[in-house]
Amino acid sequence: MDWDNLQIFLTVARQGTLARAAQALQIDATTVSRRVSALESALQQTLFERAPSGFIPTAAGRALVPHAEA
Repeated sequence: MDWDNLQIFLTVARQGTLARAAQALQIDATTVSRRVSALESALQQTLFERAPSGFIPTAAGRALVPHAEA
């Protein structure tokens, strides 16, 4: 598992949208989206529900947060 992908995951979980996460990380929103998708593929889990209001962590995403923070 790639630490950078985990850091991006945590930022999206905290910020709630790709745009805000990208701004906080100072990278492109497309990169954020690709990295989240790569982490989901590696874990074979959907980590976020994509909603018009932003990204909402799924049960798997909420479970990953404390592990990623550690």
